[in-house]
Amino acid sequence: MEFKSESLRRPAGMDRMQLETAFARLGQLLRERRVTGEIAVFGGAVMVLGFDPQGRTLDVDVMITQGHGQVVKAQEEVGVELGLPPNWLNEQGTVYLSKDSDFSLFRTYPSEGQFGLRVLLATPRYALAMKVLSLRGYGHDVKDVIQLARQLGYTTAEGLLQLVKHYYPDEQVPAEKDAQIRDIMRQVNAPDEP
Repeated sequence: MEFKSESLRRPAGMDRMQLETAFARLGQLLRERRVTGEIAVFGGAVMVLGFDPQGRTLDVDVMITQGHGQVVKAQEEVGVELGLPPNWLNEQGTVYLSKDSDFSLFRTYPSEGQFGLRVLLATPRYALAMKVLSLRGYGHDVKDVIQLARQLGYTTAEGLLQLVKHYYPDEQVPAEKDAQIRDIMRQVNAPDEP
């Protein structure tokens, strides 16, 4: 498989195809080095890979769970080779992970085998709880929460807050965020515009 940097150069972030290409190349490098790497993906990349095939993400928030040093080194090489932004794959968002993390296998790159890259994705419920906890009033957060809440059948703010409490039992939701969640749930329950 040949990898071309031109196919990944787009200023608006990476789409699903670009993510898959980067993961395939990362897995190929790890396989050549006889290394097994594993990453647990969360944040915007989960939306692009699992729920919004038309979406884009500026980076891939991960927790590297196996082969840490080799994955970091190989992702830097992939970034240069494919023209991706520095830290296109990073662990900066791990502060949002729950001690009761909930990930499932997405895919193994380049294919099933002893060496390469295993990619785990946050489950839809876990992704929704993280999105609510880290909720900002701008960007894709609100749209993502609405999409996931509808997909999972959440219709009340109380239900959403219970979900957050399940994954983050020690977190207190400030009044401002509670009001924002209630506003989002009104949008979740509003009829779709024609």
